[in-house]
Amino acid sequence: IYSRSRSYLESSEPATITSRSATEKYKRIKFDGCGTILLRELPDAFVEPKKYLPINYEEGNNSSFSRLSNKRSGGSERRRIRRAQKGRTGVTLWSAAYVVSNYIDAQFSSGGSWNEGCALKRWTVLELGSGLGLPSCCASKYGMNIVATDTDKEVLKLLEENLIRNQNGNKLRESISCDQIKDEKQKVIVHSLDWVAAADDPNTEFIQPVFSTLDSLGGADLILLSDVVYGATQPAWEALLTLLNKFRDQRQKLCQSKTDVIERVRFDGSITPVGDPLVLLGYTQRRRDMSPRDEAVFFKLLYDAGMEAVLIPPRRIPNGENYMLTTLFELRWIQ
Repeated sequence: IYSRSRSYLESSEPATITSRSATEKYKRIKFDGCGTILLRELPDAFVEPKKYLPINYEEGNNSSFSRLSNKRSGGSERRRIRRAQKGRTGVTLWSAAYVVSNYIDAQFSSGGSWNEGCALKRWTVLELGSGLGLPSCCASKYGMNIVATDTDKEVLKLLEENLIRNQNGNKLRESISCDQIKDEKQKVIVHSLDWVAAADDPNTEFIQPVFSTLDSLGGADLILLSDVVYGATQPAWEALLTLLNKFRDQRQKLCQSKTDVIERVRFDGSITPVGDPLVLLGYTQRRRDMSPRDEAVFFKLLYDAGMEAVLIPPRRIPNGENYMLTTLFELRWIQ
């Protein structure tokens, strides 16, 4: 049964897509562990900048995306590109989605470092800025609970369709064996989430649907971020990091009342501190959109938010050699 009003998916059969426009394209992506994922995208809807244009945002604007400054040359061109891109980056499949998906496929599959933990508890995977939702679809194929978020209505529609198409039918993969977990129903849920609005609201944990959903599922075990750090999202970087801390706080509180907390294994074999979710960030260097100075600003904000980015070695990422400009990080809280 699929109820759009509740943004809740509970279906064992893939959705049938009845309408297709000339710009719609389907991609079939093959993974070693979870098999084939079929995604629908609208790549022609995105406007790619012709050259790198430095971004300068006016200070003191409280809107989700601050206005671009007129003080630098090329301001009108930047505004034109940003207007065209608004809500459109999510309808195209970007390279970081492949990198994150290949990595989590290897970890969830038989012999992966997360496989044993999943046998004891079905993980809850939260994806922020999901777009087409390839990483969420990959985790869903392993039977994980999925909470996928974005903002644009067209993007959310595609995200819902892709998750329905690739849902695992409430079953964990055969490589994950636990009768108690297999009896539980897999949850696959889509929510709209504006980072800035949610981060600025002091009551966001009580009024945002994503928090209530995660509360019912025991908090986020794994948080996925793929290609969400780029020029157009710069005004929302601090909000994103604020939300990560809120999701961490939520899980820590939920873990205090439990005695069977299974902590997560990091790529280097270390264990996450009690209550900390695993956080993966796939970041692609695009000099047309992000200068080295912009990158430094993000990582400074990350540090100020009490976190650090730890590089996952490329050799640990299947097919990582195909995406040389994309880097995968684990974001860890500094104790």
